[in-house]
Amino acid sequence: MKKFGTLLIALILLCLTFGAVGCKEKGDFTEYVITCELNGNVLTGEEKVSYYNDTDNAISELKFNLFGNAFREGAKYSPIGAQYVHRAYPNGQSYGKMEIEGVQSNGKELQFSVCGEDQNILSVILLEEVFPNERVDVEIDYSLTLANVIARTGYTDKTINLANFYPILCGYDNGFYECVYYSTGDPFFSDCANYEVNFTYQADYVVASSGKLIDSKQLGERVTARYQLEKARSFALVLSKDFESVTDSSLGVQINYYFYDDQTPDKSLQYAVKSIKLFTEKFGEYPYPAYSVVQTEFIQGGMEFPALVMISDSLEQGAYGEVIVHETAHQWWQSVVGNNEIEHGFLDEGLAEYSVVVFYENYSEYGLKREQLIESSEKTYKVFCSVYDKIYGNVNTVMIRSLKDFTSEYEYVNMAYIKPCIMYDTLRRTVGDDAFFKCLKKYYKEYAFKNAKPDDLVGVFERSGTDANGFFYSFFEGKVII
Repeated sequence: MKKFGTLLIALILLCLTFGAVGCKEKGDFTEYVITCELNGNVLTGEEKVSYYNDTDNAISELKFNLFGNAFREGAKYSPIGAQYVHRAYPNGQSYGKMEIEGVQSNGKELQFSVCGEDQNILSVILLEEVFPNERVDVEIDYSLTLANVIARTGYTDKTINLANFYPILCGYDNGFYECVYYSTGDPFFSDCANYEVNFTYQADYVVASSGKLIDSKQLGERVTARYQLEKARSFALVLSKDFESVTDSSLGVQINYYFYDDQTPDKSLQYAVKSIKLFTEKFGEYPYPAYSVVQTEFIQGGMEFPALVMISDSLEQGAYGEVIVHETAHQWWQSVVGNNEIEHGFLDEGLAEYSVVVFYENYSEYGLKREQLIESSEKTYKVFCSVYDKIYGNVNTVMIRSLKDFTSEYEYVNMAYIKPCIMYDTLRRTVGDDAFFKCLKKYYKEYAFKNAKPDDLVGVFERSGTDANGFFYSFFEGKVII
């Protein structure tokens, strides 16, 4: 996700002073078939999950994240940061919830419970253990009530954002990892899966989707559309009655830009087109048949999902293109090469932020140079350190931290975006462009559709002959002085 105050803040401060990816076959992924219908602010759905056990363990219990429950009344954690609450609820406080109606497997009822630290987990007890490389089919009937909130999931005056609109399997790392919906950062961790989504909605809406539209049919005032997306960590939709769109297919990818308030939509679209072109050259192949950039009401700058990104309609013109570039970079650094964003948010955010630097240095027509951007990032970081030192008497510059351990979003932005951006540029100047980008290509290829950890990133550089372990961990552990 792109926060307000990353490279944009840095720019303000400056002004003031190899081949295809992936190795897993289609059949090696869990599969979701979601059939859902939106009526007003309530979505009802049936989710068929064909779980593929790609772990080394026998599985007797499945756990799903219920992100929609983060918006319920009485939630332990607010899904909206305190500084954004007033803007996020322009019509007053509103609540939503996700309810599970029943769970079955092959016609037999399964024992289930809603549990977790904040009623954020659906636990499903299987009838039999599922062994490695085996499958089990589970059907979940559920409903999602949307809050009137400007967020990833919710309805507003202009749009309906449907991220996290279904129970999604917890990412697996020596067990299913239960995500708590913290307001700081992106509190998500999931594995790649194949999706088919059958979505019914009012005919006067235009729908932007993660997946490729396979077919649609209208019956009266309702439309049912079928979408497909393979090897994706999640699936998202955005609806608006006011959407217009422009498209570019010059790269062999259908790149769509949906908007309702943009006087220069072709210019905005070109940020996405140029980003995909450049990042394909620098990092590796974009894996999906389509990509949608969607203007919507959103309290942050933007938010990434596989093959779809949300861009806030409240951004100032100077930041709009930068956010499109940042979120597009997340198609490489999170959608394809994933990571646990709660524990290691800097892995994807830092690479996405440095990708913005790479973008501007390769497109000189935007008038931003690499040296300027890095100098600005360093100034931003030093201001942060000075502020925190004065407030707390010291400053914690450790990058490897859980979201729950950050004292503020300001601190998180500097540790997950700004400092990693400086780190990558320092490494690049040390090892040279050829070695640097060769390693990023290798990292992308080796961990495509998997979840990487900090050691995995370091290992790629180490195996290339670069003595990178000490370098990376001096940044990770807060030992380096900038």
